[in-house]
Amino acid sequence: GLWNILWSFILFLCLTKSLIAEQILYLENNFFPEGITISKNGDIYVGSLKENKIVKFKNKKKDSELFVPSNSNGLMSVIGILAGDRNKILWVCSSNPGVTNYPSDNPVSLKAFDLNTGEPLQSYEFPNSGFCNDITLDTNDNIYVTDSFNPRILRLNKSQSRLETWFENDAFKGEGFNLNGITFIDNHIYTVKMNSGELFKIDVGDNGKPLNFIKIDLPRPLNAPDGIKAINKNNLLVVENKGSLTNINLSDQITLKILKDNLDTPTTVAMRGKIAWVLQAQFAHLFGDEKDIPPGPFEIIGVQYKPSILTSLKKLLDFLN
Repeated sequence: GLWNILWSFILFLCLTKSLIAEQILYLENNFFPEGITISKNGDIYVGSLKENKIVKFKNKKKDSELFVPSNSNGLMSVIGILAGDRNKILWVCSSNPGVTNYPSDNPVSLKAFDLNTGEPLQSYEFPNSGFCNDITLDTNDNIYVTDSFNPRILRLNKSQSRLETWFENDAFKGEGFNLNGITFIDNHIYTVKMNSGELFKIDVGDNGKPLNFIKIDLPRPLNAPDGIKAINKNNLLVVENKGSLTNINLSDQITLKILKDNLDTPTTVAMRGKIAWVLQAQFAHLFGDEKDIPPGPFEIIGVQYKPSILTSLKKLLDFLN
């Protein structure tokens, strides 16, 4: 009776769920993406490391359109990007990893574009250069940026229109790429160090000053962590460059759970609804051991990261059985 109906319903849901479990968007050939962000209205923006440009997938559209053309406004390789919905600004890290189709001596900078039109608004040079990597906003719309080449997190001083060191620490020093992804939630800044696999937390005081810097004790080092996003105050999504999208649960017993693996150099992630969109950058074909082999199609993979009502139902039924 009822059980059979329930089971058929669940079977039906599971079948439809497997059909929608993973979605894929395609970028053009040779795009080599690095940063992704999603605005409140569902538009997806993706930046290119190789082509120095940004494309946009309008909400629910399968094809991208050019949003910021190659090399405009002194744009170098596009690294982290972030949609600031309140001020309608697309924030962009412009850096030089040495692989662009448009080499230049432009300064490393944080750039601001109009979120609706892509028009350039402003450019803020990195003091003493460095590598602008990733960006986050706090609840007061202050903007923080990681520097992978200097042991510091910068913050934009809006009244002075310049980037300033917000927090500096020797723990951020190292060979190669150091600080990478950064995210803000609940008055905390979380940031990852790529080469060591470490996760750090810094509180933002009422006056905006950094407080209580700690290294979080993880069950294992992260595997070349890149982008990071807070789901809620107890859960972070981190992209492990070596191939996975991972959930870090920060409750008393910190746990890591791989949500999707076997990805080809995933870099960054952005969330909308229950879907996390993660980029596969295929960087081995750009500056790695597969440099002479052309990359496959560039995919953005939509992974369901929040348990849907189905998963919860299924768990309950497994438990009852």
